[in-house]
Amino acid sequence: MACFISQRLTRKDSDLGRSGPVCPFARRGSAIGGIRIANCTAGRAEQAQIEGIIAQVRDQFLTWGENSDIPPMLRAYVVTFSALGGAADAALIENVQKRLKPDYVERGLMIGQFYPGCKEGGIHNPEFRPLDAPVISLAVRYMALADAPFMLDDARYRAAFVARHGTAGEMGLALAEQARAAMAG
Repeated sequence: MACFISQRLTRKDSDLGRSGPVCPFARRGSAIGGIRIANCTAGRAEQAQIEGIIAQVRDQFLTWGENSDIPPMLRAYVVTFSALGGAADAALIENVQKRLKPDYVERGLMIGQFYPGCKEGGIHNPEFRPLDAPVISLAVRYMALADAPFMLDDARYRAAFVARHGTAGEMGLALAEQARAAMAG
């Protein structure tokens, strides 16, 4: 996962649909120790345990800033799952991500799933696959203004986004709606 972050997320990709690296925060975050990676050995039959561990990660992530000089937007916590592999396990992690996302968004956080073959499209190019990673993982980070497109389909997400980003969040949601309409039409 460390190689994926340093060799994939920090680099430009012509299929991304915008200029700059795949993740605009990964290079600086990595350089100053803002990306933590941990491994979880829970298996497929241990979804409740996985959710409990990810809740602990969320809580640790939220308290990380109390003793850190690392800017919040340059922090991320990535949990890999070494006992998981294959489509069924990727679906399990996808389900965990969907179940936990409302709580995370309400706390101003994002939780994202990464795994081999992840079909989640990019914001600027739906055919680009930024979450197609070599190992099954979940990542936690602070919500950014660029996350507006991920907030459109749920009123709770929209409200949390505006609560976190105020007027800029409202404008971000409106622009994301316009971009979605332009891509659909």
